[in-house]
Amino acid sequence: MQSLIEFFEKETNKKINMFKYNNEKITSNQNLIEFNNTTYVIEFLKDSILNHVNGHCYLFNQQNLDFDSLKNILNNLYEDVQIYNYNNYLLLISDDILDIDCSTPTIIESETYSKTYIIYLEKITNIDNLDFKINITNELIDIIINDSNTSKFITLNDLIMYKVTSIASNNKQISSLIKYDIIKNIDKNLLTTGINFIENDLNISKTSNKLFLHRNTLIYRLEKIKEYLNLDLKNFKDAFIFYLSVKSFLNFMNNYNS
Repeated sequence: MQSLIEFFEKETNKKINMFKYNNEKITSNQNLIEFNNTTYVIEFLKDSILNHVNGHCYLFNQQNLDFDSLKNILNNLYEDVQIYNYNNYLLLISDDILDIDCSTPTIIESETYSKTYIIYLEKITNIDNLDFKINITNELIDIIINDSNTSKFITLNDLIMYKVTSIASNNKQISSLIKYDIIKNIDKNLLTTGINFIENDLNISKTSNKLFLHRNTLIYRLEKIKEYLNLDLKNFKDAFIFYLSVKSFLNFMNNYNS
């Protein structure tokens, strides 16, 4: 997709946006093209939009993006925001950080009946940085969607962790150092308990409440992880190694099974 966009930008000498056509109404600055038996919309973007990106940027991902419906929902939820259909995402730009968190995708899903992921790219002041972060998101979006433990609200820090675990799972030298032979034989519930403990700030009470586990059961599971992998998840370094190892293993398994 990106190479196709670059081709048309070179041919037209204009910045364009390109996304799959879903029978939406075509505006005066849009055209339809056929490529590989798929219909796309090419949208010629005004320079003022691209050259003056300056705000907190949120990407909204849905498998079959109904841009107009989603735009209406967001306009009802938030004031003074700019909304664009950009690179198969709904892009929302705001001068201020919005009240968007882990609960927001559920609110949107109740209206659209479509699984929704929100990626917060933080404040962006130029189009090159926006495109760079969107390209990183494109690399990782399948991993994010296949991660059953993930929140549907993704921060830039989450993207960094996904990128690191993706590199680890595809790097032979790093992979050879990870105890995959042991991890693959550990019950998945035990692995996800460890991941949840780390993602809940290494806090026993917070994790047990999140997982609806008795604290003694949680402590027992953490001890079993220590027994199997010699990693004490209450220790930062051990927790980091466990998180990197298990996430990269689960990424590998998801790719293998897909």
